[in-house]
Amino acid sequence: MTQEKLFPFENATLLGTFEHDSEAWHASRNELGVISGSEIGTILGLSPWKSAFTLWAEKTGKIDNTIERSIPMRLGQLVEPAIFKLYSEQHADHILWEGASTYSHKENSWAHANVDGFGVDESGLPYILEIKHSSQYWDAVPENYRAQVLWYMWVFDVKRAVFAVVNAGRYKEYEVLWDEFEFQAILQQVTRFRQLVLDNLEPDWDGSDSTFETVRLLSPDIQDTKEELGQLGVELFNANLKVKEAETHLTEMKSRVMSALNGAKYGTIDGKTVVTLSQRGAGKPFLTIKEGN
Repeated sequence: MTQEKLFPFENATLLGTFEHDSEAWHASRNELGVISGSEIGTILGLSPWKSAFTLWAEKTGKIDNTIERSIPMRLGQLVEPAIFKLYSEQHADHILWEGASTYSHKENSWAHANVDGFGVDESGLPYILEIKHSSQYWDAVPENYRAQVLWYMWVFDVKRAVFAVVNAGRYKEYEVLWDEFEFQAILQQVTRFRQLVLDNLEPDWDGSDSTFETVRLLSPDIQDTKEELGQLGVELFNANLKVKEAETHLTEMKSRVMSALNGAKYGTIDGKTVVTLSQRGAGKPFLTIKEGN
């Protein structure tokens, strides 16, 4: 039986098979109003790398959207086929194939999807397969990736996605099931963002470094003039003052905690480690606060 006959995702429209990073691949993604699955986390404010404001500036042509390929990104590209092979060995009773094409939602042609792979399990049920490589250990699927596969599930009209992941040197599999309520909230935000792109209206401001760097790129040449800031200037002044006060308070608390540790390596709250004390050689000890506690 041919792969085409096995392909169970009739809800999606095949747009083409474009080489990754090719001119045709970028042209498909850069068409005005198009939203791709990899952009969903950014639109929702979940991406650790890019803000919705920066993505909006790229999609409206205000800044270049060319991505400089880093060593970690290239490494991921090289090892993903090996992870796919490992997954296929673990699930020999599944029908699997790699996703090398661009698809759109049949009713919403602006909604695109480029998935890593597809599968049909032993019960004959189709699912999305995502391959990831990360130096960070996952306790669960990161929220930006979860939003991405919910988007894919909507485009292809399936109810399940599987992540095959090598993170921190360990191979693990994670399952994400369809959640209609969660997706409707996602779709509402994505639709609103898309309309801002079409109308060339700025999205809401946020406090990310990504937005700040984008604003720097968009700023015109400096002129020897004055601009009245009013309340905006007052808020900037007050925010700067609060930061300085918070930094002073944080330094005080670090001093007090380090003294209270009395040389202990770990500081706990109800038995859970919240700070660690470290030392390099004969150097002075330093305190590390564990985020997310």
